Amino acid sequence: APSPPMPRAEEPLAAVAACLAALAEGAPGEEVCGLVVGGPGGGAEAWPLPNRADDPRRSFLLGPAELLAALRRLDAEGRALLAIYHSHPSGGPDLSARDLDGALAAGEPLLQGVAQVVVALEAGRAVTVRAHRWAAGAYRGLDLWTSVR
Repeated sequence: APSPPMPRAEEPLAAVAACLAALAEGAPGEEVCGLVVGGPGGGAEAWPLPNRADDPRRSFLLGPAELLAALRRLDAEGRALLAIYHSHPSGGPDLSARDLDGALAAGEPLLQGVAQVVVALEAGRAVTVRAHRWAAGAYRGLDLWTSVR
């Protein structure tokens, strides 16, 4: 049986890390994706969105219509966008070159202050949830959750 998640309490995104791991395990053959949003009370939750990539097994793409609707809901409810998340069915918890292409414009984050979270899977099981935050000109990773085997 898998061990319980071990989030880092000092990281606000840690509260949803186990949820993100479960979402990724629910569709292990493709990259799942969505938003992590914070509420006025400080809690955080995952908002899954459909992966609109041509090949969702190898990449993710947030659909413009779904993303716009989520951002409008976020604004109407007074919430904050904390992170964009997606999974890697294989390949580890680091941002790929494709991920960086989608997250950056002219070498700067498209969404300032918004983390990029990757859920890494091995053989269909989540092994690491890593948050990447922009600092000193690059994304720096922090493991939020790791499975203990």
